[in-house]
Amino acid sequence: MSFFVPAAPPSEDFRKIVEAEPGAYALLGDLAAGRAVLAGDTRVADQRVPAGSWVKLFQAYALVVGGQVSTGEQVRCDGWQGPGLRCWYGPGHGELDLAGALAHSCNAWFAVMRPRLEKAGYAAALAALLPEAADRPADPSGAAAWDGAYLRGELTAHSPRFDALCRAVAALVLGRRLDWSGAGESRALGGSPMTLDETARAAVLAGMRRAASEGTAVELAREFGSDDLLAKTSSMMPAAAQARSRNRNRCCMVCVFYPAEAPRAFAFLFVPRGFAPEKAAPLAGRVLRSFCLQRNILNSTAKAQRTQSNLNADTNLTSNIE
Repeated sequence: MSFFVPAAPPSEDFRKIVEAEPGAYALLGDLAAGRAVLAGDTRVADQRVPAGSWVKLFQAYALVVGGQVSTGEQVRCDGWQGPGLRCWYGPGHGELDLAGALAHSCNAWFAVMRPRLEKAGYAAALAALLPEAADRPADPSGAAAWDGAYLRGELTAHSPRFDALCRAVAALVLGRRLDWSGAGESRALGGSPMTLDETARAAVLAGMRRAASEGTAVELAREFGSDDLLAKTSSMMPAAAQARSRNRNRCCMVCVFYPAEAPRAFAFLFVPRGFAPEKAAPLAGRVLRSFCLQRNILNSTAKAQRTQSNLNADTNLTSNIE
């Protein structure tokens, strides 16, 4: 289902939207023009951050590459069950396949699949997307550190910088490396080819597309004005010891690409406090829409105003949070 909202006011600049949120940072890219723009607290780019649920993108890719899961394999999520196996979504997601697990960021699905990941294979898949992984020990101080640094996406001494995480996600989504190195808030956006498993990449993109239409990025799509997007949200406590809490005062990250087929623009957003689908996701939708409007990237359909019938139909949509 696609839905539309009125165009953002011309005076609503994407930089001001980001700057209005204390500590927020955004990286936006115009892939057609080959330009990247930074907004907000640019110091975040060089900070190590917890990968949070973005790590599920890499896990899903590695699971398919290694033949450890089929895209249609179902796992049942029964929701929050206390200190044992649990998901952030209390009522439970029910039966989910890989794309559904990514769309709803189901912790239970990935908890079941995680033991199937073989260390060396997963590290190799991650290193192909994240060159910073080459600086990490192959087996960082035992199983507990392995689970934290590589599998749960928690903040550790081996966590990547936010900028490096963005490059890794962009490479997975676009199938090529992107480079926005340089000085200043506006930079040239370059790229280079890379070889990825296309079956595994397609499985990840299917989940990211469903996130915008039915999952944790629904509110992002509402603010943007269309669900023709690829998106992934993440909410993570900054300290590994606190990651088992359901406290919503977490750091948030959101990535979004428009349109879903052959993206022309993207946005990566970091917000230091909140719960991503409730706070950072709608903010990312506003930021990307403003950026696309200013750079004339939105197509005519996405510019259309939302009708009252659209609004009525949308009341049946459920917005999940991660």
